[in-house]
Amino acid sequence: MPSSDGPGCAAAVGSRGNVVWEAGRGKADLATGRAITPTTVFDMASNSKQFTADAILLLAGRNQLALTDPLSKYLDDPPAWASDVTMGDLMHHTSGITDYQDLLEAKGIGLTDPAGQKEAIAAILASQPETPPGKSFSYSNSNYVLLAHVAERVTGKPFPAFLQQEFFAPLRLRMTLSPAADVPGKAKSYDEKDGSFTVNSSPWKQYGDGSVQTTPGEFVRWADNYRTGRVGGPELLTGVTEGAVSVGDVLRPRGIDEGWYGAGILLLPDKSLVHRGDWEQFHSTFKVSPDRSTAVTVVCNTEAPDNFSAANQLLDIWTT
Repeated sequence: MPSSDGPGCAAAVGSRGNVVWEAGRGKADLATGRAITPTTVFDMASNSKQFTADAILLLAGRNQLALTDPLSKYLDDPPAWASDVTMGDLMHHTSGITDYQDLLEAKGIGLTDPAGQKEAIAAILASQPETPPGKSFSYSNSNYVLLAHVAERVTGKPFPAFLQQEFFAPLRLRMTLSPAADVPGKAKSYDEKDGSFTVNSSPWKQYGDGSVQTTPGEFVRWADNYRTGRVGGPELLTGVTEGAVSVGDVLRPRGIDEGWYGAGILLLPDKSLVHRGDWEQFHSTFKVSPDRSTAVTVVCNTEAPDNFSAANQLLDIWTT
């Protein structure tokens, strides 16, 4: 349980699209003393990937692209390897492409240096995949930055605007896709050392792999689309888990023997869905019950003990 005087956490439980419980503890901003409440906004980090994957599924359902399309189809000057990487490879992390965060840091661009979507994509396209595309799972944020780029090429719209039009507005979700630090109502994230806290904030501005800003309550409301298919219909619901690939010994929550990566989300043996996100010192865990009726989100603005265990406990309370 976080202290009420330091950074902390917020959590919510949703049932069939309605928030049935939510709470917050700790400080959203130590300088001002602003408390974490159910209305506090957090960066959901890699939990944002599910929106990117679902955007690609939505476009595929409209026959605007195909999961078998090569990446090279959507690039002006593609490297040779891009013809071997498909949209499905990007979605399921089987492209073999190195994480752009590592690529930028190898170029001397650290987390405290300015870098955006353009710099990330340039670094990706100048690199070589570490493993042959389509052969094995290897989690890489590069895949989802590229998927956002593909969506922009196909729709002719900025990706944040596309998500707003196709997902957030129709589902009446108070969400934004924005890497900006000054999103209204947002918590600050904090590093901790020997009981002292310092703000952790990076000027990097990539999206597709992260950057959805919202509250835990709004995120569990979003989860109901995995039950209803209100956006995307049956095709999207099928696509979420169709073609999911084994993650092997990586990415799986502690105590889970197997997991399969689908469309921006992990499928567990009991058929529940789960993902976590980590950026700066924002740490989020999102889980949806096997019957898709109940969802939980736990998010903190400093390093937390075990969000997955907390999410499991909440899910158990509300499903038993």
